[in-house]
Amino acid sequence: SDLTANTQSNIVPPFPSVKITLDPKTANPTLRISGDRRRVRSITFEESKEKRHAWFQRAPHKYDGWFCIQGTEGFSSGMHYWEVDVGGCSDWRIGVVKESAPRHGFTKLTTSSGYWTLRLQLDSLIALTDPVTKLNQPIPKRVGVYLDMEGRQVRFFDAKQRRHIYTFQADFGNSEKIYPVFGTVDTKRELVIV
Repeated sequence: SDLTANTQSNIVPPFPSVKITLDPKTANPTLRISGDRRRVRSITFEESKEKRHAWFQRAPHKYDGWFCIQGTEGFSSGMHYWEVDVGGCSDWRIGVVKESAPRHGFTKLTTSSGYWTLRLQLDSLIALTDPVTKLNQPIPKRVGVYLDMEGRQVRFFDAKQRRHIYTFQADFGNSEKIYPVFGTVDTKRELVIV
């Protein structure tokens, strides 16, 4: 099964966050990344006029459909935790993706294609299982992501309220790296890795 309502995991893991930076080489051209590579938002219409040429620069791991970007560093073992400030953002996607997952076009970014993510869309919080799971929970202002490679789990927390949101039971495969992944179409507010 893709999921579990792991109610025992209702506190944020007690270990320090790993430092996650964004990888510009994987970014959809419509995303604007900060100089420290810890913030991302979608570009405005005005900004898009300056970047039109970027649509033609395809790379093997570049998102050219969904407005996504992945973290620079992938993980192949261990437990890792990071937080993303999403306060005020109207649309986001946060989670992890395996190295071999599709990135081009508009493939479904769900568990069946190697993505384990939460999405905020139209004021609804959903887990992108296949089919998707609607989560009847308050929208968090800060999302904690806990990746447990050996335990084969991806857990999400409301980091401010210290409340468990959702847990995926994940089949990561044996030799692949797992990368943090982020997505947003919001032009006014940035996703901020804290």
